[in-house]
Amino acid sequence: MKSSAASKIAPNLSRNDWIDGALNQLARGGIDTVLVAPLARELGVTKGSFYWHFKDRQALLDAMLERWHRTDTEIMSEVRNVRGDAAARLRLIIELSVKQIGGRLETALRDWGRREPKARAAIEQIDRRRLVELRELFGAFCVDPQEVEARSWLLYSMLTGVHLIAAPPAGIDRQALLLRCLEVLAPSASPDD
Repeated sequence: MKSSAASKIAPNLSRNDWIDGALNQLARGGIDTVLVAPLARELGVTKGSFYWHFKDRQALLDAMLERWHRTDTEIMSEVRNVRGDAAARLRLIIELSVKQIGGRLETALRDWGRREPKARAAIEQIDRRRLVELRELFGAFCVDPQEVEARSWLLYSMLTGVHLIAAPPAGIDRQALLLRCLEVLAPSASPDD
């Protein structure tokens, strides 16, 4: 049974607010900093609010992985639904990756996955899905399966690693650099065609 204090707090802070706060904390400080009491302080509520929405910390961690999975699914659906050819979809993947996948959250999730099997399994599932999409798109440019695989892995490695390099690219932003790399991997993907 929920306490009356928790029921007074629950309407003010949703389950999604907790998940958002936890994902932001993960991005800032890693999985070891996603703790109930500090997160409650940061969100300006009591721990009772947390227990209104989650059984325990593990339930929050599971919800974080589910949210990441759902967000990634939405991104890939957006890519599939865009009008245009494979080149337009590859460019959109780069644009969305820089905005959504990129930076500290993806890095923190992957760090978490190196330490925890459930997180690692979620990451592997998303990696597989993203690579399937890239294979399909590169398959529009080349027929050799090994070349499709190499191009898919090269672009995906760049997308997941672009934020790991501390030094900025010389004279170009990261998204423009990735788009230029795409032109090398799939010359017919150039927007000038």
